[in-house]
Parts: sequence; C-alpha cells; structure tokens
Amino acid sequence: MTLILGLHTGHEASAVLFEDTEVIAAISTERLSRIKNDGGRLNNLALDEVLRIGGRSRSEVGRLALLYTFFPEEYVIRETTGKEWERRFVRWRRARAGAERPQLLLDDFVTRLEARGRSLDRHFLKHRFLASEGFGRAGLGFYDHHQSHAVAAAYYSGFDECAVITMDGVGDRNICHSSGIWRDGAYERVHVTDQLAASPGLFYSHITKLLGFQPLRHEGKVVGLAAMGDMRPLYEPFRRALGLSPDGNSFGSEFTGRERAEAARYEFLKQAIVGHSRENVAAACQQVLEDVVLELVRKFLAKTGMRRVALNGGVVANVKLNQRIAMLPEVDSVFVFPGMSDTGNPVGAVLLDMAARNPGVLKHNKPLRDVYWGPEYSDEDIAAALDKAGVKAERLDEATLIGRAAAAIQDARVVGWFQGRMEFGPRALGNRSMLARPTEQRINDWLNQRLDRSEFMPFAPSVLAEHADQVFIGVEKARHTAEFMTITFDVRPEWRERIPAVVHVDGTARPQLVRAETNPRYHKLISAYHQLSGIPLVLNTSFNVHEEPIVCAPGEAIRAYVERRVDCLAVGNYWAGPA
Repeated sequence: MTLILGLHTGHEASAVLFEDTEVIAAISTERLSRIKNDGGRLNNLALDEVLRIGGRSRSEVGRLALLYTFFPEEYVIRETTGKEWERRFVRWRRARAGAERPQLLLDDFVTRLEARGRSLDRHFLKHRFLASEGFGRAGLGFYDHHQSHAVAAAYYSGFDECAVITMDGVGDRNICHSSGIWRDGAYERVHVTDQLAASPGLFYSHITKLLGFQPLRHEGKVVGLAAMGDMRPLYEPFRRALGLSPDGNSFGSEFTGRERAEAARYEFLKQAIVGHSRENVAAACQQVLEDVVLELVRKFLAKTGMRRVALNGGVVANVKLNQRIAMLPEVDSVFVFPGMSDTGNPVGAVLLDMAARNPGVLKHNKPLRDVYWGPEYSDEDIAAALDKAGVKAERLDEATLIGRAAAAIQDARVVGWFQGRMEFGPRALGNRSMLARPTEQRINDWLNQRLDRSEFMPFAPSVLAEHADQVFIGVEKARHTAEFMTITFDVRPEWRERIPAVVHVDGTARPQLVRAETNPRYHKLISAYHQLSGIPLVLNTSFNVHEEPIVCAPGEAIRAYVERRVDCLAVGNYWAGPA
C-alpha cells in the first residue's frame, strides 16, 4: 500500500492524502488558518492535518505529488550564478530580520529555465526538500495545473470515456483552457488556450472587479445579478473581449497579439461599461460566457463524437453555465468535479502520479461517492468546546436530535448543522450547513443581514434524491453531479411558489441531491422535515459569515450560535437552543 500526499501551495492552498487510489483526507488551508483563500507559500497546516486525520506521519509518505506553485527559495538553485548569489543574500538578510522565508513560484521559474534549455530536475533540490521537510526517502513528481484539473474530473465522473473541458483564469504556462479525451483510464489533451487576453476566467474576473466586487471570490454575485439585467446593450462589445479562435478550438478575443494584450482588454471593458447598470453588465458578461463556451463545447463534441462531458476549473463554479452545457442536445451526461477551483488540484496531481508509475491504474473508475474528506470531532471534543464557550447543550440520541432540528426548521428557526467529516471544496453539503425552511422569500434578506452577506443568488436547497424529479426539470443529465451542488435546474412551475426562498428570479435553483446511503443523518433530517411540511427539501447555506471560510472545528460553530447567527445548534449529538 502506497501513501501519496498531494500538495498545492498556491492560491487556495490545500492538501490531500491517498492510500493507493482511495482518498483518506483532504482539506483547504483556509479552513484551518481561517483566512479566506489562503495560499501563496508552503504552509504546513493542511499538510499536517491530512496526516493527522489519516493517523500517519511524514516519514510514512511514499510519494509526493506537487504542483508548480510556491516553494521556499532555499530548495531551488537559481537560473544564473548571479541570481543564485542574490537569492542567498536575500535569504540571509530575511533570516536575520526574522521574516518569513522567501517563496518562489515554480511555474515562472520553469519558464525561465526552459528559455535557457534547462529543466527543473537540475535546479530543484529534491533531497534537501525531502530531508528538511521530514519526508525521508519519499519519491516526488511535479504535475501540470490543467492536466490535474482534467484527470480529477474525468476519473471521478465514473465515465469510461468522455470529453474533458477545463477552464479557469490562468494555470501553468498561461494555459487557461484545455479540451481533451478520457478513454479507458487515460487522458489525452487535444486543444489549449494559452493567451491571457483570451482567458474566460480572467474575462469574468475583470467584470467582477469592475462591478466593485473582489475577483476570485465574488464571481457568484455576478452570476446572481445577471438574471436581473438586460444583456443586449453590452452583448456585442463583450463579444469583442471573449470569443473563439478562428478554428473554434480555443478561446480568443480581439486583443490577442497586441502589446500588453490583457491590460488592453481590461481597459476596453472598463470603458465599455460606463453608464450601464451593474445588472446589465452582469447579464451581458454571463450571456457572452455561456454562448462562447457552448460554441467551443459543441465543436469539440462534433469533432470527437463524445456525448458525455467532464468539467473542471474555476470557470465551472458558474452553475448556470453548467446547466446550459447539460441542456445541449449533443450532451447525454455532465459531471463537474466538486473541488473545481485550484484547491482541488492536488487530487488530480496524485492521480497523475499514480498513472505515471502504473498506466492502467485509473481504469474501471467509479463515480465519486462523496467529498466528506475533512476532519470530524468526537463527543468529548464537542463537549469541551461547549464548556469553554459557556454554552449549555443537551446530548441527545439521533432520533431526538433529528426531531428537534426538523421542528425548529418548520418553526422558521435557523439551525446550525455541524456533523461528521467536513466537506472538501467550496460547497456546504450538509455537514457544515445552516438550515432553514424554504417557504418564505423574505428569509433571504433576513439571512443575508444576519450573516453579513450580500448575496444575489438565492440560498440552495438540499433535496431528498428520490424526490428531485418531482421538483426540478432536467435532472437526468446531471443527477450525479447535482449531489455536489454544482449545477442549476429549472424549478417546476408548480413548486416555485411553494419554495420561493431557494428559487432565483429566473426560475432556477442549485440543489444538492441527498442520498440516504451517502449522508444518512442528513437524509433523515430532511425526511423528518418532509413529514412535517410536505416539502422534501430544506434551505441550505454554508455555515459561515461573510468573508470567513466555512466553519471547520466545533468552536467556530459554537461562536456562530453565541453571536446569534443561528437560532439553534446541532453539533454532533449535542443540541443548543429551544427544546
């Protein structure tokens, strides 16, 4: 049995621990540091946490799968003698000042090395890194950003063959998109986009910034605003900023090939939106993204004959885009990897590492079961946290706990639901969730105020999987991926007035399909609420307040209760709040 550690040290840093092909644990650094999107350096928080969860030590790790992100400069010999002496002097000076050790982005470094005809193998001090970081005789490999996106999506889709599309802001070597084929456990890349001025992710992030939101964090607000605007006034200008290359195989724009092309595209967009409402700006941005991506996907499907699609990369956090892809007549099924941002890349890196050493190991892949890969806490841990916070709580049997929570939801209370192992990825999937009844539209404004949020998308529903077709249209093409809340569906007209708190102004919702075999306690809770209300779903939003990561440890959930962010708290087997 080989223990493999995947590590991403860049934006949205994270770690994953595999034993052969099975995930033991995975977590983002932000959940531990409590700094949103934490990353940009080698940080041991996530690394040590996945080893702790797995009950293993660094010395037991057999392989390390790494991305070309940030590592301390002390493990690198620079590209020239002059640069190397400069690095040593800077390191010495920073060490004397007690500053954090300087980090080097390996992607940029590799580009400079290759321009001189050199490779990273001769410049990365592998043995020093392994010895200094406590990994002994482990082997290691570095893996490409978009290859990691692609293989994670393809492998966990459960498809034996499919088209694989990845899209984001930018990855290694300026690649922001790839199209490829997955067949019999092997991935082949066919097309890429490597022009920043054609990046679909940067296009969307520019609009996010120009609307006054924070790029790489608030793109979801633009998705929500888009449904409230008119795309027509800005559609044509925005098509100049994002389109396809002449052959239709990659993304393009009028700005590629210019000097400072991406800066020119940003300035063009900045001028284009002057005098337009933010709703119209968002609507045009969303429509252009959807139309261009659909053109690219349709062309690739026609070329390859594939009818199933696996998606990954930050752009496919856009759940409305994913719905449009699933609705294509050329598509039979779609899957979106739940850790679609960079935080999921160490998962793909480990899979690539396994395949590099055993080419047949990824055959016979099964659909992803769940992503409850984070830490869990014992009753003793929870009792200690409650006592430390001075919160009185009752320890209940499961049936009583579920009955209390379901009744509280029915009585229009907000329940903090903290159970089992934490989810990996950006979505709260019923283990670190805030729950409420979905029957009142005004609860959206009320919850936003209570949580210090400014969301334009409605809160999402967690629905009993066996009732999903009763409530939503088009589930069949995306039933598996909807278990991870990665796609929207149209809500059936007869249900829109019954569950207005989870339906957007365009009549869609972003559900999580909950199966009894995957999350039995959460399924029992929704079933209990169904018995009380006749509604087979609850409102689910992530257990956090604005600009904070989702809660990880019991103390963070208890603090939310103390601050009255939630009315009741079900933390493990303990209940705090009205009986």
